[in-house]
Amino acid sequence: MKKLRLLFCSFILLSSCISKSSTDAVSTFEYWTKAAVPKGFVLLNGEYYQSPHFTLEYEVFLKFKPTKQWWYSFKEQNQLVLTTPDDDDMWIEMTRPLDWFRPGDRFIEYRLPDEWNRSRYFIDYEKGICYVYETLGM
Repeated sequence: MKKLRLLFCSFILLSSCISKSSTDAVSTFEYWTKAAVPKGFVLLNGEYYQSPHFTLEYEVFLKFKPTKQWWYSFKEQNQLVLTTPDDDDMWIEMTRPLDWFRPGDRFIEYRLPDEWNRSRYFIDYEKGICYVYETLGM
């Protein structure tokens, strides 16, 4: 019985030390949301990295076209607020440059209410395109 417990504990410890990464938009979305891609979504690009640390630490980049209902629910549930000129743009300097992650001037930029969080969410309401940069613990 002791060997079984030791084996089980070892498995838990080792499995918590495995990183996850993807450059596939579908996998990225599913890692990020821990859910399947909803009907009506168009995923354009994605990149995800989760550190092997035992605490949840990740960075996600997504470009997609969600349904309007999903976007408004997401915005409300996460209590996103508009960024202001006073907001820190440090997130730009700390992210890895990706050729496809280029929200333009037409995009409205949101952030989480926590002023120290670097995550950013962009939407072009006319075209319905979203960009997400979200980080946790990194």
